[in-house]
Amino acid sequence: MSGLDFHPVMLKLPFLLGGVGTTMLLAGISFALGLLLAVVLVIMRVDGRGPVKRLSVIYGTALTNTPQLSQIFALFYSLPLFGMTVSPFISVLTGMALNAAAYLAEILATGLRTVPHAYHDAALTLGMNRFQIWTRVLLPHAGRAMYPALSNHFQIMILGSSMASIFGVEDLTGRAYDIGTSSFRIVEVMSVTAGLYIILSFVLGGLLALLHHLVERRV
Repeated sequence: MSGLDFHPVMLKLPFLLGGVGTTMLLAGISFALGLLLAVVLVIMRVDGRGPVKRLSVIYGTALTNTPQLSQIFALFYSLPLFGMTVSPFISVLTGMALNAAAYLAEILATGLRTVPHAYHDAALTLGMNRFQIWTRVLLPHAGRAMYPALSNHFQIMILGSSMASIFGVEDLTGRAYDIGTSSFRIVEVMSVTAGLYIILSFVLGGLLALLHHLVERRV
């Protein structure tokens, strides 16, 4: 075969686009779970003492200084050893969520440093307990300050979710591999897939920026 021929790829475009939903689902759920765990890690780091605080620091250090792919591989192959058989999708999702938690915790910790200490003192004066202070004062203000960083990390996770194809998950990249191996047009299909990721990133970036603008107007 010589030259580029996008015709076989265009015929399979509906099949390729079907992987976008899986990509979004994988990134969205893992981001949400990672953010919840990140909140726990930050609370452990700020309010925890001794072993609890050290555990949060060790978790963040370990997962931010090792490749995410190796973490997912370890999870994928170790779970069956403990009698836990899960689908490749769940394995990748869990690995991505655990990895995201470490990075998102660092982002939230940075955001907390932007919250004036006077807000904390005012909350105590109003008689708020620790749960109310975290949920009504600290986390909302930290989240607003770090929203651009959080949304940026979400977009990074969408691109990073392409590693799910290694484990047989039919996300956007996984379906691109299927088309490439059956049509022998790997350059063409990967070029189209790259374009789809670019479009997806621009659309999501615009939607997230619009959401931020609308939230800021309401506050």
